Amino acid sequence: MKIGIVTQSYYPIKGGVAEHVDALYSEMEKRGHEVVIVTGNFTGFDDNYGRNVIRIGRDLTVLTNGAFSNVTVGLQFKEQIRKIEEKEKFDIVHIHQPIDPVLPLFCTKYFKAPKIGTFHTYAESNFWLSSLNNKAMAYFKRLDGLIAVSEPAKEYITRFFPGEYKVIPNGIDTKRFSPEVKPFEEYENSKDFNILFLGRMDPRKGFKYMLRAFPLIYQKLTDVRLIVVGNGILRHWYNLSLPSILRSRVDYRGFVPHDHVPSYYAACDVFCSPATMGESFGIVLLEAMSSGKAVVASDITGYNSIVENNKEGILVKKKDPLAIAEAIISLAKDKKKREKMGQLGREKALNFDWHKVADEIEEYYFEVIKKKKS
Repeated sequence: MKIGIVTQSYYPIKGGVAEHVDALYSEMEKRGHEVVIVTGNFTGFDDNYGRNVIRIGRDLTVLTNGAFSNVTVGLQFKEQIRKIEEKEKFDIVHIHQPIDPVLPLFCTKYFKAPKIGTFHTYAESNFWLSSLNNKAMAYFKRLDGLIAVSEPAKEYITRFFPGEYKVIPNGIDTKRFSPEVKPFEEYENSKDFNILFLGRMDPRKGFKYMLRAFPLIYQKLTDVRLIVVGNGILRHWYNLSLPSILRSRVDYRGFVPHDHVPSYYAACDVFCSPATMGESFGIVLLEAMSSGKAVVASDITGYNSIVENNKEGILVKKKDPLAIAEAIISLAKDKKKREKMGQLGREKALNFDWHKVADEIEEYYFEVIKKKKS
């Protein structure tokens, strides 16, 4: 089978959709399928990591739904899509966020092969979809199959585009994220209690609330360190809120190589994600759980569909530094509880292994192709 995967979010961008697409590419190749990723051009970047990637248009970064998102724009999409399809002869085209402007929307309209759309987003509202719903509906109707990555994502998109959605979750590589992974040596022999934050420093990721919680944690745990993996233009601004005496206790690692990420999970005692909104799933939570780590996370839609409070971790009120601090302190003082949560998290994460998820997606590909031909 020849599969085309369309996404605006792909390397060098780090994030849930980019990781999803790359893992899906790998899994489908293992099954003997030929896969091509269609995405945007990023200035100064030309590394496709050995993947078969076609890059068109150019990338712009915009703030939407509390996060900095990527939009691929171009003036010749119609002709470029026609040429890609003529050359590649896809059996199916899998478009991520198919109603998002600009590249996915054009691909939804102009690719003639059977098309499946995967919807990754959850939000309280969407001005774009609310105001242009009638026009966008014409594009939506061109899709032959619909996937939502979670029940919250399904509930959200169904408000605007009712249909028969198949819920197929995001997957993770449970061998890559495993309790067997070793931490970096600099952390392995440390006596510090390590808290890990991993993600972009977008407003909705809530990093500022982690920083506000940190002095409260330090009052009770002097041997504590916050490891920060990820970056963003707000980092310097956020860091100003931290008392200068504590800045040496925050270990900023910036963007790290793909292969290094599991070792940061291995290095932490607790993983914290204080996101405030817009999470349809929570891949980082699953990565931490698969690594055998207890998690502290905001009690928001998307996260509470992955973590059961006081089982795999502790869910706290969003935007509440005191609640974050109290949860982390309680876990720091109870190693057995942390270990039990890590064990339960690992057991749950195995249900989301990419091999299982890819089986569901592959089966759906064949189902849609067959239905289109009949």
